Amino acid sequence: MVTIRGSGHVEPSRAYLEYHLEDYSGWLRRRVQSSFKWDRIRSCLSSTSMCAQLNQSYRMAQDFFNAPLSPLQSGCCKPPTQCGYTFVNPTYWISPINNAADMDCLNWNNDQTQLCYSCDSCKAGLLANLKKEWRRADIILLITLVGLIWVYLIGCCAFRNAKTEEIFRKYKQGYADT
Repeated sequence: MVTIRGSGHVEPSRAYLEYHLEDYSGWLRRRVQSSFKWDRIRSCLSSTSMCAQLNQSYRMAQDFFNAPLSPLQSGCCKPPTQCGYTFVNPTYWISPINNAADMDCLNWNNDQTQLCYSCDSCKAGLLANLKKEWRRADIILLITLVGLIWVYLIGCCAFRNAKTEEIFRKYKQGYADT
């Protein structure tokens, strides 16, 4: 039920999706909006090479805009598209003169340890990634449940057959004695 809401939004002339925190359930949002929890998550994310890999993979703006970015890459490694930043490379952007008042636009930083790790779009990207992983876990749990029910049914049938065989054996033995 927690993962029903939330999905990425398509931006014109972009192959990747943009993620917004308000698209996710309140329960999930509260988990990432806590500064104590998010500071730990942010330090984990900034220590990975997911954003640096984008710099190695995409040199041209059009290649980057046509790239299938992961939710975390889309939310954390670049400023939101609506901010109007100019592409230099996947993790370095030039700020527009009249920067929007959107907090994500103001939180963007070209420092490779900062980027958009403090942005709501990064938090939404994390939730989109969690949603995808939880869906995988749900499928595995469902398959496991079906398997357990199948084993239980086979066990019940075997037990019933054993009891039936025991009754017939007693009946045959009693019939042979008479």
